Amino acid sequence: MEKRNKMYRMSDKIAEIMGIPLNPSKRYRLAPDKAKRLKEIKAQQKNAFESTLDNGGFEFPENWSHGWIKDKSTSVFVRNQRPVDIDDIADKVNEAVGNALKDVTWKKGAGNPKSGNLFVPSIFDLHLGKLAWNQETGEDYDVKIASQRFRDALEDLIEKASGYKVEKILFPIGNDFFNSDKSIPFATTTKGTPQTDDVRWQKMFVMGIQLITEAVIRLSKIAPLEVKTVFSNHDHERVFYLGETINAVFKNEPGITIDNSPSVRKYFKWEQCLIGLAHGHNERPEQLPLIMAQECKEMWASTFYREWLLGHLHHKQRFVTQDSKDYRGVRVTYLTSPSAADAWHYEKAFTGAIKGAEGFIYNKDEGHIGSVIHNIR
Repeated sequence: MEKRNKMYRMSDKIAEIMGIPLNPSKRYRLAPDKAKRLKEIKAQQKNAFESTLDNGGFEFPENWSHGWIKDKSTSVFVRNQRPVDIDDIADKVNEAVGNALKDVTWKKGAGNPKSGNLFVPSIFDLHLGKLAWNQETGEDYDVKIASQRFRDALEDLIEKASGYKVEKILFPIGNDFFNSDKSIPFATTTKGTPQTDDVRWQKMFVMGIQLITEAVIRLSKIAPLEVKTVFSNHDHERVFYLGETINAVFKNEPGITIDNSPSVRKYFKWEQCLIGLAHGHNERPEQLPLIMAQECKEMWASTFYREWLLGHLHHKQRFVTQDSKDYRGVRVTYLTSPSAADAWHYEKAFTGAIKGAEGFIYNKDEGHIGSVIHNIR
């Protein structure tokens, strides 16, 4: 089948420059040579804001984000929405994955089927990209510190859990793994709360891919691995993109399963154990047992031990629902975070929690039989 030319959108002025008959929809199907010419023309065009600055003799940076045009009768806010270079981002992603896989020929771990143990390393609320300054908050925090804390926590949890001789690993990723979700005109959470990031979003995303790729390889050397994305209030969209990227990298690797389904709550059944994963910003603790029972009826009915693992609060908190005639106890656990407080959290006195990460051991028949803890001083 002959490949069709792509559709492009252009103004009447550019169409006239290119000698193309005007189309009221302003959409045109262009051959590759015409498409190349269009790109060259657009690169040379200045928008109204840039032209106004030129006429006034002002200099401005190439990658400006927003500004105002003002005169005696008009005040217009302008946002520079130049397209992101997808090819450039793809190259950076490929480079990050390549760095993680560089010179790696790893033998996947078979696990220990006799143990019946599941290992759940939980490094929640990393906030990769967050900026904190020691003189303002009492502690420095940036992408380099966050990356090192993630790697240190993972290795420490693996070492401390080694005595359990695990059969399988469940690895939740997300849970405010990134500090922000949007970048234009400035860094914000998914719903628009401003954030102070220390790197450009592209670099943050690429570093995150490399961290998770390294972690998946490391854990898969121990036992068969299932990765589940947990969407959160700081980085809902970026975690989905991260999950799709990781799935593309490992989709053909036996012993590695990636669950990047769009549900904000995910479940995992380990014989008599049912584990619920969510970030914790949407649900109240007392709602979670019934939510679990309603959303996964069959798994609920065939399990005896049930627990929720949540982030969001950045400190350890545990609730056990009261036994009743309708259901047995469901443990709801909020986990601590390895992240430092930024200026806003310090100002509001959201400080003092012990920073770290946790790993949980679940036995097929005995339920939650152990925890390993990584503390950061």
